[in-house]
Amino acid sequence: MKKLFALVAAFSMVFFISCGDNSETVENDDNVKVDDNQDNDDETVSDNAADETEDMDEIAEEADNETPDEAEDDVQITDDDGVITETCSTEGDTRIGVTVCGSTGKGKLYQNCTGGVWVDSAKCTCDPGSYPEVCGEYAQKMWFTAASKVATINMAEAWTRTYFYVVQEQEQDKIHIKAKICNIKIDNTKSYLLEMQMPQSFADALPLLPKESTLVDNGDGTYGFTQDTSWEIRSIDPACYGDKPGDYVLPNKETDPCVQDWDKDGIPGLYVKTAGTMSGYVHIVEKSSSKFENGWFAADGQTAGGDIIWTDEQKVLQASSGSLEMGAENQLKATSDEFDGSANFFEQFKIPDGSDCNYVVTNAGTIFNPDPVNIDD
Repeated sequence: MKKLFALVAAFSMVFFISCGDNSETVENDDNVKVDDNQDNDDETVSDNAADETEDMDEIAEEADNETPDEAEDDVQITDDDGVITETCSTEGDTRIGVTVCGSTGKGKLYQNCTGGVWVDSAKCTCDPGSYPEVCGEYAQKMWFTAASKVATINMAEAWTRTYFYVVQEQEQDKIHIKAKICNIKIDNTKSYLLEMQMPQSFADALPLLPKESTLVDNGDGTYGFTQDTSWEIRSIDPACYGDKPGDYVLPNKETDPCVQDWDKDGIPGLYVKTAGTMSGYVHIVEKSSSKFENGWFAADGQTAGGDIIWTDEQKVLQASSGSLEMGAENQLKATSDEFDGSANFFEQFKIPDGSDCNYVVTNAGTIFNPDPVNIDD
């Protein structure tokens, strides 16, 4: 259940690729110039727990239902009947209110800023109806298996493991998801030649991923779990691809105006370190997609899983050597040469409320099923 350096796609495929200008130095995650052979990216999840969960704090706040007095501009007004109304300053803003809702009583109504006051809407954060209750917080792991080639070298089989912290809201069969990539690990059968070492700064730089999924009543007490193609365009200005990410063509120049420095190391693109015979570094932009197939959700809402169809493309903007500038080619492998069973899959487990990325990564060994390949972390 992992993937080679070249496979971080669709939420979880990451390697390197591209053209670039060779530098003797590279900035680390603290924006300090260091020699490119220095282990400047051996960061741990715990070392960066505060940074990597910063975006997810926003999700947790929503899930925990922010209270009215959290908004600086809000003012409580009590009428003659003792009814409290809160004012708001920006027409059209939304937030999670305090009114309990949903068939299980575990949801809260959204509120809209209307006419200068917060007004309850009809939208509930958790209303499963006759479907399994699947709202709340989950840990998710995606595993991709790829056939990879780097700088004309056939790297045989590669595996990428991507760990997510997921918050789900539910409107009966519709599931609204916010997912944060917490950590990415890439391995391959020829790591002595080339190993992609994903710095924690890479995962930390990735934004929340909004996704839409659907529960399907199979009529026999079981439920399907579908998710259409979801795209990720990494270290690129979203204005450059708008609502058509699948049609976007990645640039291969760091001077392209669409390229951004998401990991804030002072160099355009995302930094990835390489080890083995071809040690060095690359800075990449990436375009990936994933789609659930044969998905299922347990009737008790605690676990889910299924297969994944994915694509991954990267362009190298800068590299430490000419060989790494040539980039990598990664293709989905339908079956693995190293293990039986699904070669590309996801699994998802309910976790305690108030969890975060640090919780997911720290407890990955007990939350998820054993990897199909014995890999030493």
